[in-house]
Amino acid sequence: MIEPEPEPSAMFFDHLDAADVKPKQMIGRMRDGQWLRDLLARYLEAGDHDAGRSACLIGEKGIGKSILARSVLDELRTRFAASTIFVVVDCRSCHSWRGVIGEIANAIVAELNSLQRASANVSDGLFATAQLLRALTRLNRVELKAAHAQTLQFQAANTLRGTQEMLHSLKLNFGLSLGLNAVQIRSLMGTVHFDDAGICDALVALLRDLRANGFNAVVLLDNLDELRHEYRDAVARERVRREVDGVLRITQAPIALVLTMRDYFAGVIQRGISHVRVLQPLSSPELLALLDRRLVYERPEAQAALLAARPLIERLAAIAPTPLAFLSWVKFLFEEGMLAEERLAAGFRAYLETQYANLDPTTLKRLVDALPEPSAPIERATLLAACNGSDALLETLQDRRVVMPDDFWQPGRFTLDPELFALHPSAGLFAPGPLGVGISEA
Repeated sequence: MIEPEPEPSAMFFDHLDAADVKPKQMIGRMRDGQWLRDLLARYLEAGDHDAGRSACLIGEKGIGKSILARSVLDELRTRFAASTIFVVVDCRSCHSWRGVIGEIANAIVAELNSLQRASANVSDGLFATAQLLRALTRLNRVELKAAHAQTLQFQAANTLRGTQEMLHSLKLNFGLSLGLNAVQIRSLMGTVHFDDAGICDALVALLRDLRANGFNAVVLLDNLDELRHEYRDAVARERVRREVDGVLRITQAPIALVLTMRDYFAGVIQRGISHVRVLQPLSSPELLALLDRRLVYERPEAQAALLAARPLIERLAAIAPTPLAFLSWVKFLFEEGMLAEERLAAGFRAYLETQYANLDPTTLKRLVDALPEPSAPIERATLLAACNGSDALLETLQDRRVVMPDDFWQPGRFTLDPELFALHPSAGLFAPGPLGVGISEA
């Protein structure tokens, strides 16, 4: 009796993370990086300015917006650290306008603290007002006496120079005065509402105080499109637009502001954001170099196994629309022991079953086959037909972000998640039909 051949052993990466956006992992994007670097550096070098400068990086999911922006900010930090505050906020974890403001306030306090420890000329008053703003972002509607009690620990901000803008904003918007003593505070009556608009005005005022004290600020709002995902109806979209417009009031401050967002969200960009860059796909050699850089610290046996599978990896690089898709495919197939021609179909089926656990892989393949090209927008009616007329399934596909609107603000057409592009017949890996049938010999 002939024994069946054993299944290939799984081998795991010790370090590789497909979603890693650490600046040291950056590959390519020389022209894009130079554009953003020069734009921000010229602003910071100008020194004496009352207006801000804004830039926006646009591109599809996983194209490399975040890593590019962070790598440029890292470079600028080495040149301007003594006089510039660098703030990075990932909007995915904020969920609201207030959440973004709170994260910015947190980062400003941390940056000022670092500058103080580095013996920079940061006044106690400036640091105290930053701490006060951070505390106020956590409040909603409270009694006036409770609100003023919050200010007692920040009395230094009232006695030292350099914080006039924010103190004026707090008094104008909320009736707060840092000059009251404990007895006067206990006699206060009524409540105060710390609304988002007023808190944002206070943030802008704090940033003006920073500038008046000789400090620049660079603020990166990463993944602005992921602040909220509600686009099903006009009411939900309008709510999202108000949230984003609120966040973008920060453009009134004298700062260098960098935004990153997917292209489907770009309709929200204000006219005041005049510097826009659309990121294009990396070439196959750049994707392979990106993978090689991330494999440097892996075990020799893992590197040897990947070298043996290099021809297939090169095929994946040739069709990958984004670095994230390419690295995700390689990582999953390799760790499942399926990075081999004869196991490719089973590997991608397992990939779908893992990444989209509540969806039938056959349905996903039928959806992909309905597209003339993997990147082509698909009308809702065609998408619904691929779902066998099931509105519930279509909603699930949207919730799981298998498909996203071509235009967030007018969601009549949809585009496919780039990580599914490999399933399309044009990729040359699979023929039309059920997944696992007709693997191409190309």
